[in-house]
Amino acid sequence: MTQHESEALESYSGMRERLRPGSAPSGKAGEIADELERRLMLGAYAFGEPLSITQLAQQFDASRQPVGVAISHLRSIGYVDIIPQVGCRVVSPSANEIVDFFLAMGKMEGAVAGFAARRHQGSEAAVLSRIASRPTPGRLDETSGRIEYIRTVNDFHNQIWRLARSPTLEDRVARLRNLSIFYLWQGAPKLAPVAARQLNRERVEIAAAVALRDVAAAETLMERHIANKPMVNGIASELASPGLSGIRQ
Repeated sequence: MTQHESEALESYSGMRERLRPGSAPSGKAGEIADELERRLMLGAYAFGEPLSITQLAQQFDASRQPVGVAISHLRSIGYVDIIPQVGCRVVSPSANEIVDFFLAMGKMEGAVAGFAARRHQGSEAAVLSRIASRPTPGRLDETSGRIEYIRTVNDFHNQIWRLARSPTLEDRVARLRNLSIFYLWQGAPKLAPVAARQLNRERVEIAAAVALRDVAAAETLMERHIANKPMVNGIASELASPGLSGIRQ
């Protein structure tokens, strides 16, 4: 791994720590839960992939007990299913379920963008615009390009939340934001540079609306940006949910 990739992963890990809910297990079980969540959020496990507690215990040099606690925690926040007589596997939501999830997230993140448009101070909006204007990596099929791209996305949304000044709300939606990253990484291998540039242009538009304190535009643009991500990433088709028609222009 290059120094650039290492720095990008550190940025990603820092973002995840800020989003981490406070009810995670502690000790060895907490360490295992953190690492498994990191793997899930970075797309190391595919939808429906089985996870063996015995194999994980060997990987982490631990007994089955802390691994079981970690798996139970991941199940409680929506990453895995535990099937009696079968075992544990990564969740496999339908396209409609993913689309519905992002429609709901779009509503919430749209409201947060509106808060940011109302509440930003000093040079905060200029920082957001600079983040949004970062160039799109030319190769998203390579690890370094994908890490660089996702770091920009994370930095952008973290800055939106800073401007929104709503830490209590951010704490409450942390798990949903983590799940959204997990879902999107399932489609990341299909994300083409042309689609990434489209998403970058949308972020530039959102940043401009925030800087102008155009609350209505910031809300609408962000809602559409989030709701359309499953289609752009290739996880779902535009026909997966009729609810998208209400926010397209």
